[in-house]
Amino acid sequence: MRSPARISFELLAFSLVAAQLSCGDSSGPGRVPASIDANSSVTLTAAPGTAVTELPSVLVRDAAGAPLSGAAVIFAVTSGGGVVTGANATTNSDGIATVGSWTLGTAAGTNTLTATSGSLPPVTFTASGFDPCTTLQAHSLGSTTNGQLSLSDCKLSDGSFADLYAITTPATGTYVFNQTSPTFDTYLFLLTSAGTVIGVNDDFGAANTSVIKAILPAGAFAVAANSYDANITGSYTLSSSTSTAPITNCEDVFVFPGISSDQALQTSDCTATATGFLSDDYLIFLAVGQSLTVSMTSTVVDSYLELYTNGSPPALVASNDSKDGTSLNAQFVYTVPSTGFYFIKARSTAAGVTGPYTITVQ
Repeated sequence: MRSPARISFELLAFSLVAAQLSCGDSSGPGRVPASIDANSSVTLTAAPGTAVTELPSVLVRDAAGAPLSGAAVIFAVTSGGGVVTGANATTNSDGIATVGSWTLGTAAGTNTLTATSGSLPPVTFTASGFDPCTTLQAHSLGSTTNGQLSLSDCKLSDGSFADLYAITTPATGTYVFNQTSPTFDTYLFLLTSAGTVIGVNDDFGAANTSVIKAILPAGAFAVAANSYDANITGSYTLSSSTSTAPITNCEDVFVFPGISSDQALQTSDCTATATGFLSDDYLIFLAVGQSLTVSMTSTVVDSYLELYTNGSPPALVASNDSKDGTSLNAQFVYTVPSTGFYFIKARSTAAGVTGPYTITVQ
């Protein structure tokens, strides 16, 4: 039988060997950085002098391809004059290291940031220093654009993100803009080139679909692809087209000063329950102090124009039956007392009357 001292010695010797083997495994080959890859987007945008909203991060792996924790990663600004916090980072249990913040340089242009670990080739992140709320992408009428709402887009006051597109209309006409998404509730804006609202739409009879129909003069305009809810990102499709069909079925149609459009009262138009009058309704956004002149001319329809606030219930603020007391034409001039949406009702003086007319908004 072995003596207790001998047994104790053997156990001690075994423990020392096991400890040596364990220490040898933890520092042996395979537990040093073998690769470094981007874990976040490598192309970002932000206004000059502001921080990017999506923080650059990298994933470090060992020689076996497993995420490596505890690896040192250095983030460094290489162009653009920006600054970072948390430049000396360490990978977490998932092998990911993230910079604390990245503020771009104050001048518009390209900024770059690198992430390095050991002697591995660096990962480069590029940020365009421009204000996404004032920089417009191009969209050609009649085309389809596939877009993506992201954290680096223009952030509105309600917390939602928007992509802005420049639109050029070649002539006065009816234009239709459509935004759809497979993943989020869309919201669409039509704007002047200066950013003033012309029209908006949330839902257009189908889930995640927004449509704006507007009669516009020739000129430069903008469309903002947006979401109804705050902090939503995801893909969407924006399309546009022209239309020659007359306004019908009480559809929402926006107008902008400077247009003249040939339309027609039809049996499919809005019908007043109490009177049977047929009408076309036009939504218009007006600013306080603005002077608005609306004319309705026809050789067959005894024209009648009304202007209402877009409240609940609407309030009649202007109307006209006859422009000069002798013709079938109507016209009113109105000075706007408060900013907001109004709607113009173009109708006849008798129930059920149909026929062509021209509406002019100045």
